[in-house]
Amino acid sequence: MNNILSDIEDLKLDILNSSEYKEYKKYEELLDNNSSVKSLIKEITDTQKELVRTNDINLEYKLEDLNSKLYSIEDYSKYIEASKKLNELISNIQTEFEDYFNGLIKKNSD
Repeated sequence: MNNILSDIEDLKLDILNSSEYKEYKKYEELLDNNSSVKSLIKEITDTQKELVRTNDINLEYKLEDLNSKLYSIEDYSKYIEASKKLNELISNIQTEFEDYFNGLIKKNSD
C-alpha cells in the first residue's frame, strides 16, 4: 500500500512540475494581480445575476460586450487556454486510471 501512495505522490509531483500546470499557474497569478480583469469579471457576474432576475434583453447585449472585452485581454485568453490544457492532462490521467482498473475488474471476473 505504501508503494501505491508513493506512486500517487510521484504522479502529483509530475503534474505540479508539468509545463501545463506551470503555464496555468503563471496566468492565474497574472490575473490575480490584475485589478481591471477582476473588476471586469465582477461586472460580468453582476450583470449575469441581474439578467437572470430581470430577463432584460439590453443586459444580454451588455453581457456580450463585457465578455468580448474580457476575452480580448491576452492574459485572460492565455489563462483559458492553459486551463483547458491542464484539464485535458488531468482528464487523460483519469481515463488511464479508469481503463486500467476496468481492465483489472474484467480480468478478475473472467
